[in-house]
Amino acid sequence: MKKFVAAVLCMAAWGAIGEARAAVPAVACNNCSAAQEEQLALSTPGLGLRFVYDLAGNSIRKFKVYLDVPNNFVLDAIPVEPQPTEGARVQTPSGVAVRTLWEMTVDSDVASIFSEMRAIHLIDPNAFSKTHRVDISRLGLTHGAIAPRSFSPQAIGWEYPSGEGFEFLERVNELLSGRNSSAAVSGTLSRMIHGVLSPATGAYIEGGTGGVTGGIQFGSIGSSITVDFCNNDGDCARVKITITPNGIQSDYLGARDSLNVQYPTMSERPIRREWGRNGFQEARDMAAFVANRTGSNYSIDGGGPICRRVVLACSDAGAQMLCTVYCQQ
Repeated sequence: MKKFVAAVLCMAAWGAIGEARAAVPAVACNNCSAAQEEQLALSTPGLGLRFVYDLAGNSIRKFKVYLDVPNNFVLDAIPVEPQPTEGARVQTPSGVAVRTLWEMTVDSDVASIFSEMRAIHLIDPNAFSKTHRVDISRLGLTHGAIAPRSFSPQAIGWEYPSGEGFEFLERVNELLSGRNSSAAVSGTLSRMIHGVLSPATGAYIEGGTGGVTGGIQFGSIGSSITVDFCNNDGDCARVKITITPNGIQSDYLGARDSLNVQYPTMSERPIRREWGRNGFQEARDMAAFVANRTGSNYSIDGGGPICRRVVLACSDAGAQMLCTVYCQQ
């Protein structure tokens, strides 16, 4: 029995630690009035801390939601008009169940993060929602057949998860992990990662009974960024950058040509790709790449370069891939 009680107490302690480290939610409220911000804070599910922010209106507020109970003294916040809530578990002395909203001072860590968010928003209002595009040459050089060269989206797609695909992800992770090195890749990405997302994971937030160091989770921006690393021809390798408490994690999402057709991998058998009008040159480039990598040749059926529809089909011939570009006139 004693062992059981001890186990229960241990589990409860770990649960309390997990709860203390949970990130505090921050809810976006676009162009809201003060009353709308308060209503949003109160209507957000659960109890405890929450932030409401408005990038366009340059506003961030911190609230705490309580269930109103007798003898509940709050010393670290200012009360906001309570709202009746049907079905609440606790009744007030008046018999009306309510959730009460209290406003607190915004923590300095959070204020600093929001200030950087606001600055980025003024430069690019879509910075936290769009897929970013970066010149792949900013990642530096890799080994080439003749001399060092920039990373190739075609080669990344073909060789991933090994070879150039592996080296590409390692380089992305290495450069974006540092504030100065990431700025050389992209100033906007550097500010988003090291000025907003990374500090948010460890922001100190006062909870009224000690502190919460689990950080803050901004609802409209999440904790990841999608980036296309592209060459001058418009070919891109896409990566998802996720910021965790332990650092940056880079996940490969695929490589595509300028018409958004995905490059094949060396393990893909057979290969079939299709383009619409004006895709003849892209199909030839992909066929030439596959033929070069497998020591074979490719053929063209139907002429070109004006095609209504273009299809690349490659069949397995042992160590080689036999490719044909079909041009439908």
